[in-house]
Amino acid sequence: MEINNTVNPKSALEALFPQSIDCGEGVVVKPFSLATYALLEKIGSYIIFPHEPTQEETLASLYICTHDAKETFKKFDLLQDLSIEWAETLRPEMFRKITDAVLKQIDVVKNAMPPEKEGDEKKAVTDGSQV
Repeated sequence: MEINNTVNPKSALEALFPQSIDCGEGVVVKPFSLATYALLEKIGSYIIFPHEPTQEETLASLYICTHDAKETFKKFDLLQDLSIEWAETLRPEMFRKITDAVLKQIDVVKNAMPPEKEGDEKKAVTDGSQV
């Protein structure tokens, strides 16, 4: 059995027991769940598929990361309107805090995964994601 000495045990524990990040003003970025990931994937979010996002996509992505995934799925057809209404309640500097918290939550997940070996190939595609 080969031991991977590059994995940080603290990162692995953070991934197993991630913490919500309080951004202030009642905004909390929760740990990423499969439902959160699925919603971000469904909108083609820059968080999952790196690209230059539109303002509407940025707001929708941040809304998804700060709201209950189950409720967001129920209201998915209203996501653009909901995210704009939500954004109008926030001070401009909050968007940087929320974005930073989202990036921290992504890092928790990424840091817990072992690095891919060179030559590893994806085995299947499910709903646009390669696994």
